[in-house]
Amino acid sequence: MGILQWLVSGKRPDYAYSPIDVGASPFAEGAGLSTVTPALFASIFPDGIAELPLSRAQAMTIPAVAKARNLLVATIAKFPLKALDKDGELAQQPAWLYREDNSLSTYDRTAATIDDMLFEGRSLWTVKRGANDQIVNADWLPIERWTITQGNVLIDEKPVPDNSYILFHVPLFDGLLVHAARTMHGARDTERSWVAKMRNPVPVTELRITDDTYTTQAEVDALRAKLDERTRAGESVNIVTPQGVELVAHGSIDPNLYVEGRNAIRTDIGSFTNIRAAMLDGTIGIDSLTYTTTEGTRNLFYEIDLPFWTDPFEASLSIDSVVPRGQRVRFDKYAAFNIPPATGVPTED
Repeated sequence: MGILQWLVSGKRPDYAYSPIDVGASPFAEGAGLSTVTPALFASIFPDGIAELPLSRAQAMTIPAVAKARNLLVATIAKFPLKALDKDGELAQQPAWLYREDNSLSTYDRTAATIDDMLFEGRSLWTVKRGANDQIVNADWLPIERWTITQGNVLIDEKPVPDNSYILFHVPLFDGLLVHAARTMHGARDTERSWVAKMRNPVPVTELRITDDTYTTQAEVDALRAKLDERTRAGESVNIVTPQGVELVAHGSIDPNLYVEGRNAIRTDIGSFTNIRAAMLDGTIGIDSLTYTTTEGTRNLFYEIDLPFWTDPFEASLSIDSVVPRGQRVRFDKYAAFNIPPATGVPTED
């Protein structure tokens, strides 16, 4: 059953009845599967470890991923949530939209939700209801504490009523950790290779013995160890080779390979996160007849890129079990398109 059929019929899609828990990732730190040899997953991941999902902590060590995550969180979490009806914004807003009863701010709540949706494709809020079944408070719940098993939400491994939570999900998106696993493994390999290249610009250095002097294996190992020691510092090194030994450098790698490769990673991560490369400090090939401006890129980000994340968020808060029928919840993006009022200390001209 597809998403549209689900929305029309009100029935859960077939994958919601899967016996697999799709809440906390089984590959997260501390989870059992994170320590299982990748060889066991050969039938599931034909390309081996390059297909295995990374943990969130590992993914955040990739600069392009961190940039995408921080950009989405910093942009969306600052937008206030507003309830509207057919006449526009409600005069009396539901209090749970703009405040929380615990130590988290609503900014933290939205930020954590977007973070979950980015990496896992889903997030969950728990709600408290009043005497008339209206929501009086809503809290974000860490993804490690809940799962979806056979269509039922379990919190701390216990089933909970449908009206006690709000489930956020990005349709047909299982999160960056799953869909971008291969790209992120490649990004980490590229980063390691780039660092190694900076420490040792010459890929292979040969100590070639040019005479017929007999050299023992121990002497060869000692020469190689001394060379490694002197070149490992990453600075210019002056060395003297023994008589009968010639220092020969083999091959070199075009530094543009790393520049282009790292830029391509930003473009790929942008594709997975629906963020244009320019917003991730990357570059793309542009036709000579195409003219772009910083303002144009920013507008496209708000109008085309951002709705991929904000629309599912708003839709989850607009269902009848969250707000009364005829009402909807939207982000107030006024400040994003208008000059915000001054908030500093007034000064005379």
